[in-house]
Amino acid sequence: MMNYAESLIYLRDLTKFGVNFGLGRVEELLRRIGDPHKTMEYIHVGGTNGKGSISSMLSSMLTVNGDRPGLFTSPHLHSYRERFRIAGETISHQDVAICLNEIKPHIESMIEDGFEQPTEFEVNAVLAFYYFAKCGVKNAVLEVGMGGEIDATNVIQNTKIAILSNIALEHTEYLGETKEKICLTKSGIIKKGAHVLSGVTEPDLRDLLRRRAKEEGALDVGFTGSDFQTEFVCSDADGQYFDYRDDEAEYKELYLPLQGLHQVENAALAIRAARLWGLGENVIREGLKKTFWPCRLEKVSEDPLTIIDGAHNDHGMGVLTSYLKEHYSDCEITVLIGMLADKEREKAVALLGPLVDQVVVTRPNSPRAGDFEMIASFFRPYCHRVYLEEKIPAAVDLAKRLAHESAKNGKKPLLLITGSLYMVADARGYLLGIESE
Repeated sequence: MMNYAESLIYLRDLTKFGVNFGLGRVEELLRRIGDPHKTMEYIHVGGTNGKGSISSMLSSMLTVNGDRPGLFTSPHLHSYRERFRIAGETISHQDVAICLNEIKPHIESMIEDGFEQPTEFEVNAVLAFYYFAKCGVKNAVLEVGMGGEIDATNVIQNTKIAILSNIALEHTEYLGETKEKICLTKSGIIKKGAHVLSGVTEPDLRDLLRRRAKEEGALDVGFTGSDFQTEFVCSDADGQYFDYRDDEAEYKELYLPLQGLHQVENAALAIRAARLWGLGENVIREGLKKTFWPCRLEKVSEDPLTIIDGAHNDHGMGVLTSYLKEHYSDCEITVLIGMLADKEREKAVALLGPLVDQVVVTRPNSPRAGDFEMIASFFRPYCHRVYLEEKIPAAVDLAKRLAHESAKNGKKPLLLITGSLYMVADARGYLLGIESE
């Protein structure tokens, strides 16, 4: 019998099987453990950026409503257990071990019967379904891992709401080299009888989603900005106020404890989904107020002013740089950054580089980190003070020291920690004294 520590070793060892698309392994494993995924109804959240924030908002609203929703997201920040939540509570150490010990023999028998080894993400998805069903969960919010149509979470059929936040170029080697191809793959989460919501603005992508929804027998399709919309009101140190409106309702001065106008756009999708689910205004208000989603424009210190944001692709970096221009144009910006080698790093740096004064480049704790040092060469055309420090704790200390020293120039220092969620999570843990599991 594996304990929790041994369970983590087992799960992490599955990363060697990499990315292997297809639903056959997941469906077979679920069949062998009783098809727990068929006992629930789902809100399925896909797209390029914002999936986690939208999922967190919805989970918070459903929890306030007393629904005890399951929430499956990835990756985690400090504990593997963060991927599996019920009503906001992470799975216990004991339940991780119990569930995996009950699932593992079925994985082994699958392999003996000639099936391929399920990947880490596939086992995670199965663990989520199994745990939720075991705890009597009746509805769950699922964040898509990668893509949509052939993502492990897409074994579900009882999708009541399918959300596609936005579409940008990402994982082109897997999803396609154009936005249209990526959108088509991601739209695979649309199911018969589901409401479809999206934040895409491009007319051709909207047409694609309308066609896909009609082909799959979806109930309807709604888009941010035309069918429902939000309007920013003001912000404070911890969040922002905004209004929401659709054809049937108007909510004034909702509060969201997350920064950035993009989060208001994410909230539009979450609110519309909540209304389609049947939640009322008071539940929606309270749920938004209680939303917590770290490493997204998260302020973690005032000395120096330190913001953490997991902008891990050029679309996310575009959102981040817009926020910096609007709120911190008077600051001297020190950046600590580490990005995975499979991201479009040069495009991301082209957006951030012109805004920064000095940069520390570090290595994400991931086998996909690759030639992390290459990022330094991307920054040098924009910034002369570029430093390399492979170890994340030492990189954090160096970036803090540089930020403090920059205060001597008469400008307010800002330390920005950004890039891969793997890296920013480790940096956050070091800064806040949170021990990773």
